[in-house]
Formats: sequence, C-alpha cells, structure tokens
Amino acid sequence: TLNNDLRNDVHHVWALSKDFGASGFRIGTLYTQNQALLSAVANLNIFSGVSHPMQMIVSEILTDDHFIYSFLENSRNRIRYSYELVCSRLDEMVIPYIPAKAGIFVYADFSSLLPEQTAEGEARFSSLLLDAARIIMTPGSAQHDKKPGMFRICYCFVNPEVLEMAMQRLDRIVGKIRRRHWDNLNAESLTDIL
Repeated sequence: TLNNDLRNDVHHVWALSKDFGASGFRIGTLYTQNQALLSAVANLNIFSGVSHPMQMIVSEILTDDHFIYSFLENSRNRIRYSYELVCSRLDEMVIPYIPAKAGIFVYADFSSLLPEQTAEGEARFSSLLLDAARIIMTPGSAQHDKKPGMFRICYCFVNPEVLEMAMQRLDRIVGKIRRRHWDNLNAESLTDIL
C-alpha cells in the first residue's frame, strides 16, 4: 500500500463535469504531494476560486451517500444503454470501431466512405454529415489522428431518443454513399435523410 506516500509523481485530478454531468459548475480538485506543483498552482485560486454558495451545494451533494449511489448507478445504466445503441448500429452498418473500456465516446472508422483518403476527404464527409443529416462527430484530424476517416462519436451528449435519431440518419447517409458513391450525391438525393 502507499500509506498516503505518493511522492512527486502521483497526482489526482477530478471534477464534477464527467461523473455528474455538471461541467457548468466548474469545480474540481487536485490532490498531490508534489510541492513544486502545489507552488505553481497556488496562485491560480485567485482567478478560479469557487464561490461559497457553490461550495455548499457541492458539499451537500457529495455527503449524501444515497443520492451519490443512486445517481451514479442510474448514470452507468444510461451510459451503457447509449454505448450499446451506438455499437449495435455501427455493427449493422458494418463500420469498424474501437470498443470502449470506459468513457463517453466510441472511435469509429469511416475511412471506407471518404471520397478520398485525405484530410480534405474527411472534412468533406464531416460537412456532409452536418449539412444533410445535422450530425456532428469529431473528426480524427481534430484529435491529431494521422488516418483520415476516424471519427469520435459522443454518445452521452444527448438523450437516447435523439441518439437513436442521429444513428438512423447516419445509417441513411452511409447507405446513400455506398449505393450512389460521391459522384452521384446531390441535394436531391439527400432530401430523405432528415
């Protein structure tokens, strides 16, 4: 065991944003025994102090064990449902993806659908998703992925009903590209996506 002797190389950073979906609260913690790091961040409190009312709210939340367990269990179930929904739809579309071990994203490979295997082809596919289907997925180039066509699908940003609608639209776009290819896609051929 560590006996709370973490030395200089172990740092614990945590915030309400992921576990509680409370990114707007802007409250987090840093636990470290590294004195140089503590000195470096000590003055940041001047610019990012947490107001007393927010401290009280967070204290109430974090000390209510029943609420915490119930909320986190419900969140895990909803996240699992959304993850399984995305994966099953990607499987149906025969789109390869990297299975998630944790988190709120699936990283999927749409490279076979690009008009060309370049960053421009990825951008064109991304624009098609937005313009024709109103779907936003983070392109791999925004994450410094060298392979064009990799996209990050965030499955926890919307409720399951909206996610299902987005996956249906994605399925229709994928089908159109496979049937018509890029040369035959136009505004008329994409009218039934929405």
